Order: sequence, then structure tokens, then C-alpha cells
Amino acid sequence: MSVETPRDPAFSADRACNNVPTNVFFPGPFDLDTLDRAQRLCRGCPVLRQCASWAGPLVADRLITEAVVAGVLTPPPAGKRYAVARAAAVEELAAIAAGDGFLSDLGGAAWTAA
Repeated sequence: MSVETPRDPAFSADRACNNVPTNVFFPGPFDLDTLDRAQRLCRGCPVLRQCASWAGPLVADRLITEAVVAGVLTPPPAGKRYAVARAAAVEELAAIAAGDGFLSDLGGAAWTAA
């Protein structure tokens, strides 16, 4: 039995983030307006589940940090709460990939207050 690696959603012509500047998905820790814009784009995206499925393992392996992906803000790679915040982001991405929606209204943004 083989496990298929999800396709990178960046190659999907249907993605909501087509032609959106990439800096929108890398908000500063206190830039809540940019964070909200990125999350709104993601929540309405037709490839949201594919994106979450692709991103989950990358967030778990610390390959995606400090970015909004599939509507979830991934934590920075350091800090007291990093392991807990990363686990919560991975859990939320798994829920989105499974079609269960978002687990919180924060979308993983709890680390911004730390």
C-alpha cells in the first residue's frame, strides 16, 4: 500500500490565491488585517482541502512556519509555545483536509499574543 503525496496547490489554476501577492500570506505577528485577508481568501478557496492536506506534513516537519496556509497561521520556529502551537496548526490542517472545517476562529493565531 502506497501513500500518495498531495499535489502542491500552487499548481492549481482554481486556487483563490492566484495573482495575490505572496506577502499577504506572511503577516507580521501583530498584522491582524493582513492575517484576516489571507484567512478570508483561504476559507473561500475551491482547493482548500487539497492545500490543507499538502501543508499538514510540511508544518509538522517544520518546513512551513510563520505563514498562512489553508487559512491556518503557522507559528514561528521558536518560542515557549512553539511545539503546542505547531501541533494545534497540524491538527487544524488535518480537520480542514478531512472536510471538518476550521477548529477555531483564530486559525492557529494564538501564538501572535505570546
